[in-house]
Amino acid sequence: MDTDNYRFRVLKPLAEQLGIEKLNFQILRRTMATQAQKMGSVKDIQAHLRHSRPDTTANEYMQELPESVREMVGSVYAMLMKGGEEKVPAENLPQNATNVSEQPAVSD
Repeated sequence: MDTDNYRFRVLKPLAEQLGIEKLNFQILRRTMATQAQKMGSVKDIQAHLRHSRPDTTANEYMQELPESVREMVGSVYAMLMKGGEEKVPAENLPQNATNVSEQPAVSD
């Protein structure tokens, strides 16, 4: 498989469709490593990425993604998919998401 051909035929149109400025194999690898944090150990992800050292996987490929951020993103996604309504019923939220509109306001 010619990676340049795949990047041009598949990844570039996908990036344009999603409104992403850049999409390549490295971005996909790092995204997979970050998203897989709750699905396996660092050693599992290291084996999948074929890194020789777990430090490379943990320090260079995995970004910290706090649960509160996951919940917020899930809630905003559900709200947008519902048509931008301010409040989304709990049964329509993605798993582990909470409704942002029900959260207390944070002031500085």
